[in-house]
Amino acid sequence: MNPAMRKHIRFVLEDDSEVMSAGLTGDLDEENKRMNRELIKRHEAILAKLDNGQTFSQEDLQPIRDANEIHLNDGANLNGHHRQAVKLDRWLDHMMELDKQEAMQILEQWLDKDGRTPARVYRALHTLWEEATPNDAVPEPAFDDQGRCLTCGSKISFADVTDTVVFVGDEIVKRYDGDIINRNCVRCNHPKQYSDFAHYDGGSPTSGANRHQSGTARR
Repeated sequence: MNPAMRKHIRFVLEDDSEVMSAGLTGDLDEENKRMNRELIKRHEAILAKLDNGQTFSQEDLQPIRDANEIHLNDGANLNGHHRQAVKLDRWLDHMMELDKQEAMQILEQWLDKDGRTPARVYRALHTLWEEATPNDAVPEPAFDDQGRCLTCGSKISFADVTDTVVFVGDEIVKRYDGDIINRNCVRCNHPKQYSDFAHYDGGSPTSGANRHQSGTARR
């Protein structure tokens, strides 16, 4: 990692910690203050690894990306760090692992940018996805009989439902209600979106979602 990259990682983590520290003396509720303290400690641990030349774990990379986001979105470069943020984001793209679902979503998003992408290409992607998830289901994480994720205990999940529609020409003549074919814990699989629903779990998101929930309260 080059010195400029190391410098920017230090900057974004220290900058984010400074904002969160300021929030501790503000009007945040105790839960958000607790989450801010935890993330400040997480930033300090990552900075210690940076100082010691240690390799970052996959768990270290997400807080770095979250802290970099505000500067990445600063297209007008008002804070003077947009160019460095873009470079860090590209580096993170190479370093962070993807699961099958994230890979599928990224490919679809890029294909959606080109209105000339043939339907056959989308079908090929979905065929690969179906082959990667036998029986049209992702086995993990599983849910207990109360609908809680066995991995993290969250009650919040996203489910894909497929309907069968009968066409005669371009006319729909019958619709069969769909079945749930895929169910995923939001906290485990979509941490950036979990903050929107965390209140259903009593407002106790995982570390992956902490930044986004606490960031909503403090920025």
